[in-house]
Amino acid sequence: MNIDQLFPPTMTSNVNQPKKQLGQDDFMKLLVAQMKNQDPGNPSDNGEFLAQIAQFSMVNGIDKLGTSFEGIAGGLSASQAMQAASLVGRQVLTDSNVVAYDAATPVNGRLAVPEFASGLNIQVRDPAGALVKTIDSAGFKAGIHAFQWDGTNERGETQAAGDYVITATALVEGEQQAVPLQLYNTVESVFTGDKSVELQLAGQRRVNLSQISQYR
Repeated sequence: MNIDQLFPPTMTSNVNQPKKQLGQDDFMKLLVAQMKNQDPGNPSDNGEFLAQIAQFSMVNGIDKLGTSFEGIAGGLSASQAMQAASLVGRQVLTDSNVVAYDAATPVNGRLAVPEFASGLNIQVRDPAGALVKTIDSAGFKAGIHAFQWDGTNERGETQAAGDYVITATALVEGEQQAVPLQLYNTVESVFTGDKSVELQLAGQRRVNLSQISQYR
């Protein structure tokens, strides 16, 4: 006996009605109805019932696995939010060439000098784009190097607070190329979403928690 015999179709149109997916309860009702309405003279094979029960167990297991994954994801999200909250007021290192200078704390960063590079030039520019200072990079060979801007110009005068841009360039194989760098910025607040945790940095910039290389 097939499903059409158990649940004959009706003439009512369901064009505008959403399709309902079969759940665990529906599957069990179908199985029980099939057992009750089978032909006594030609009963269904036991193997067929066992296969249907196995399918039911599989569906039930998948549902439970999905619920478990949701619980794990929720736990990880909560853990990330707590971790991010502990960073408020601290400085984090991210891929950026913009730093919010507070007119008091030196700016620190890190850059990766490529192989066979020469003439490394690290410049600090003010919000208007004017050159403020060239940072000494003598002795920087290929590899990772830390650098610092003390917040002064070439004459040793302390600069006003604001967003400053720091760039690095070098001559590589005869071509002037930008050298990627990272800067420390202070975390002001934390934003949590359904799938991510973001940090609000000084200077009105947001970064994902996963983008942080270091913190201090």
